[in-house]
Amino acid sequence: MTKPRLRIARLVLALGGAAALWACAPFIPVPPPGHTASFSSELVADGDGGTKTVWFAHGPAKSVPAFSQVLVFDANRSAGVIAGAAADGSYLSPAFDGTRGDRVEISIETAQGEISESTCFQLVEGPTAPGCQPP
Repeated sequence: MTKPRLRIARLVLALGGAAALWACAPFIPVPPPGHTASFSSELVADGDGGTKTVWFAHGPAKSVPAFSQVLVFDANRSAGVIAGAAADGSYLSPAFDGTRGDRVEISIETAQGEISESTCFQLVEGPTAPGCQPP
């Protein structure tokens, strides 16, 4: 082979090797949210002259990736809300309906659309919600 052809062949081989290594890179899943969450409740008008309790999920700084979407799902009601995480990884959800003791699953969706596994918490007021007991 001539020198230019040898250089091109080496370049093609190097690029092919790099592409093969990139294609075989291990998949790194999105980690679930931190194991610290808290809930607070508030009485609000229900529109029929009465009141009802609504809940808010809170996550401390560094509990989720910055600017991710936080999915809060009340498994007992099959309903949920989506909160946006702040730059420091904290979040505060919009109000959602729930009953004390419900199972609330919290997961993360990244800007790339990847969704983490969920972390389950028991819906109770306080600085740190306990994890869920097996059903």
